[in-house]
Amino acid sequence: MKVNSKLAQRDHSRSQQSAILKDYGTFFKEKQGAFKGIKKTFTPRDGFLDDPNYMQDTKVVTTVKEKLDWFNAQTKLYLQNEMDIEATNSDGAPTIELVVDGVSFGKLTVIELMRLYGILKNKSFENVYSTIPVRADNKVWSPTTDEEYEGREVFEDPMVSGQTRTSENEEIILKDPNVDPQHLPSNYRAQTTTKRHTVITGDYTIQNFTGEWTHQKRAELLRRRSSILEAIKLAIKELNNVECKETGLNIDKFIDYLTYGTK
Repeated sequence: MKVNSKLAQRDHSRSQQSAILKDYGTFFKEKQGAFKGIKKTFTPRDGFLDDPNYMQDTKVVTTVKEKLDWFNAQTKLYLQNEMDIEATNSDGAPTIELVVDGVSFGKLTVIELMRLYGILKNKSFENVYSTIPVRADNKVWSPTTDEEYEGREVFEDPMVSGQTRTSENEEIILKDPNVDPQHLPSNYRAQTTTKRHTVITGDYTIQNFTGEWTHQKRAELLRRRSSILEAIKLAIKELNNVECKETGLNIDKFIDYLTYGTK
């Protein structure tokens, strides 16, 4: 591919990447409910109605993995175009192997390293990673067995089940030891009292679902980013540990021409 075509691709992918970074930063921060689901069921006992407080089925719309898979696919295209241009611009320059945590990512020139550093250091890029939704640590999560989420990275907490109850009043006639119940006076009014007792109105279940990451996974991603940035800085420093060459630009002539038009 010619450089002019690659430049056109880079400009297009750069514009797309800028929009993606902005969209993801906002989505991860403001749409965290899209990663959460809850299922509530209720079975009323005879004589009682459904309880809407225990009837809900909110689906997990998306997962962190699903969002990052698409994000990574777009970022790879963008990064390929950016780094190809820098490799072309620095063709023939000294290179150094970029190694992070024992993993080699190829040999790069200073120009390539500086561009890669700038991309990763971008605040919008960092914001995407630092706002990845994470699930609550106070629950025990395990891969879901719910068929609705088969093949997706969705987790569930243990199902909670129980019974709903209510209190009812029952009127009880008090016995009068001084009155024969078989021969009650015509004007007799029995003494009564009210007794409250609890009845079961239905059976419910509650279970939460999530497509979020763990705090540890997000922390490890941010750690790897920091390690890569540090490795790039060290590689640049090592490549720059050479004698400085003098430019071929005639500085005096250039400035005089720029300022006064002197030839």
